[in-house]
Amino acid sequence: MNESLISEYKDTITSRGLTYHYLSLPAVGDKPTLLFVHGFPSTSYDWYHQINYFSERGFGVVAPDMLGYGGTSKPTDASSFLRTAIAQDLLDILDAEKVQKVVAVGHDWGSTVISFLSIKHSDRFLGFAWATVPYDVPAGPFPGIDIILELQTKTYGRPLLGYWKFFEQERAPLIIEKNLESFISVLYSDDPDDWLTLMNQPGEIQAFVESGKTTKRARYLTKDHHSHLLASLRKGGLTSPLNWYQAVLKGVNDHIMDEIPEENRLIRKPAFFAVAKKDHVCIYEYAVPQMEKYAKGGLKMVEFQGGHWVQLEEPETFNRELEGWIRDTLQQSC
Repeated sequence: MNESLISEYKDTITSRGLTYHYLSLPAVGDKPTLLFVHGFPSTSYDWYHQINYFSERGFGVVAPDMLGYGGTSKPTDASSFLRTAIAQDLLDILDAEKVQKVVAVGHDWGSTVISFLSIKHSDRFLGFAWATVPYDVPAGPFPGIDIILELQTKTYGRPLLGYWKFFEQERAPLIIEKNLESFISVLYSDDPDDWLTLMNQPGEIQAFVESGKTTKRARYLTKDHHSHLLASLRKGGLTSPLNWYQAVLKGVNDHIMDEIPEENRLIRKPAFFAVAKKDHVCIYEYAVPQMEKYAKGGLKMVEFQGGHWVQLEEPETFNRELEGWIRDTLQQSC
C-alpha cells in the first residue's frame, strides 16, 4: 500500500461499543465511495491494489480492518460475530464519515457481510460487488459441518470445507499461531490446486500446519504484504479471527433470516461478481447459479482463471472490470 495512506487511517467506536480501525479517503466530485470489506485471515491491506487504483481516480475509499483483525476490536466471544451486527458496524463507519453514495465490495467473509447489507440496508447503496464468494445467506439452522461435508461430496464429488474440521477445534488458534508461516503458505499458495487437498479434505491442513511444512508462496503475495500478514496475526492472534467460523458452527446466525420473506432476499440493486475458476472452496459450479438466482437488479459477471484471491492475483483486470461496471451500470446514480 502507498505509505502516504497510512496516516489516513482512523478509529471509531460503533453503536455496540466496538472499535474499528479503517482507512478513509474522500471522493472527488460526484464519484462514489467504495466500501472494501476483506475476509479471513486478512486486514484492509488485502485491498491495496484497489485502494491505490480507485483513490488515484477520484473515488472515495473506506476500508476497515474487520472484526478480529488489525487495529479493530478482537472479541473472543463468537456471539459478537452476528452478521447483521457486523453489517451495522459498517453502517456506523459510513455514518461517521458522512458518506452517502456507496458501492460495497466484499471478498471471502466480507462477501457474506455485504450480502446482509444488500438484504437489510439496500437503500444505503448504489450497488454491490462480490469477489469469489457469491451472495449467500443462511437457509436455516446450521446442520453441522459433518452433514455439510457429506452433502458436498454427494453433490460435487468431494468435500469443499474440510478445513472447517480444523477450525472448529478449541486448540486451532494455538496450533496456527505456533506454525503461522506454514498456515499462511496454504491460504496464499502459488498453486490454487493445492486447495483440492489441503483445504477440501478433512484433516489435511491440520496435519500440514502441525508439521511446519510450507507450500510455494504465491507470486502475488509480495514480501511487504507477507510481512504485514505475519505481523498482524502474531500481534492479534487467531482466536478472534476464527470466530467468523465459530459463529456459524455455534449457531449464532441460525435465525437471522426468520423474519425476512423470500422475496426480500433478492438483490435489488446492480450486482458485480468476480468468479474464480480455480477457487476450490467457493466453487464455480455453486457460485454462478447462486448469483443468477438472486441478482434481480442486473448482474455483471466476470470470470477469472485463478484462485480465491482475485483482487490480488489479477488486480489490473479486476480493477478495470469493476470500474467499468460502476461507470456503465451506475453512472446515472453517480
